[in-house]
Amino acid sequence: MRADPKKPPRHALVLAGGGIVGGLYEVGALLALDALLEGFTVCDFDLYVGSSAGALVAALLANRVTPERLRETLEHDRRTLPRLSGSQFLSLPWRSYLATLPRIAATLPRVAVQLCVNWREALVLDTLGSLLGLLPHGIFSLDGLDSYVRHMLTRGGRTNDFRRLKRRLYIPATVLNTGEVHVFGANARERTPISAAVAASAAVPLLFEPVHIDGVDYIDAAVTKTAHAGLAVDGGARLVVIVNPVRPLVLESSARGSIREGGPFAIAGQGLRVVLHRRLRDGLRRHAREHAETDVVLLEPYAGDMRLFDYHLMTYGHRHEVVRRGYRTTVKTVLADYDRYCALFARHGIKLASRADIERRARRWSSAARRAA
Repeated sequence: MRADPKKPPRHALVLAGGGIVGGLYEVGALLALDALLEGFTVCDFDLYVGSSAGALVAALLANRVTPERLRETLEHDRRTLPRLSGSQFLSLPWRSYLATLPRIAATLPRVAVQLCVNWREALVLDTLGSLLGLLPHGIFSLDGLDSYVRHMLTRGGRTNDFRRLKRRLYIPATVLNTGEVHVFGANARERTPISAAVAASAAVPLLFEPVHIDGVDYIDAAVTKTAHAGLAVDGGARLVVIVNPVRPLVLESSARGSIREGGPFAIAGQGLRVVLHRRLRDGLRRHAREHAETDVVLLEPYAGDMRLFDYHLMTYGHRHEVVRRGYRTTVKTVLADYDRYCALFARHGIKLASRADIERRARRWSSAARRAA
């Protein structure tokens, strides 16, 4: 039975972006949720909201692909899903690169003269800026990601069609020419394939080319909002679980070093995390005032997790460790405030496993994860 667009969702799962590392962390957090809950899994939510990397994970959950299957796919098992690799995200747009060569060749002589004449003047910046307009629209293309998601969702009883899902799936993206948010899947007659929507939501400016769908260019959903949790809250969900894999690193002691020591990429990464996290927190405070009847569970990494911070957001090689950190952090977060979470989930008809069961499952999973790695 398809999802009823007129019936408000009771339980919603919101997955924010965070590059490849963010998606991997979310897989670990979702594995933990499955270990924490009794009689309810992460494939049982009424509504999924996925932004950027979270859009890929949300699309699979809405198709009832379990996080355990995702973990196996990341490691070695191709029986149900083709193995995911970094190449799906980092395919080069060769046609775009080749198309720029004639324009660059025609412009270089004039640019060289201007550089010589204006080398000591501020106008040199204008000259260099004119070259940027000739470059491709992004370093990489998301055609590989689109193809991979389409391949996964058109096999094994899954669907690449929003209209055929049994659970609601919202995938936001930012319209390049207007800055507006477009939500794929919000319309009951949505004709855009899920795979194309996932690619559009993940198109980080500069890193990836904008994704062109039906005459419109789209870029990353996080440009406008961090998690788009409002889609779930405003939609009427009474329980909203948010997994946000990106938060700023907090170094309260100088003995732990300085972010400055990590170089320009560490500084830029921290700046991005501060902006995304502050915006998320501000949005959640607003939702708490306007929708006091909605319970929101926010699951994030530890603020002092230096190891996770050191992983570049587009890193794939440390996938096993990132998944493990997502799992362990989520389990420890809930156990640290077990009674509150137990009461919160109970208000929505969801039961937490006992402390003893959670700890036993966590030990068993950690042992299996270490062997697999």
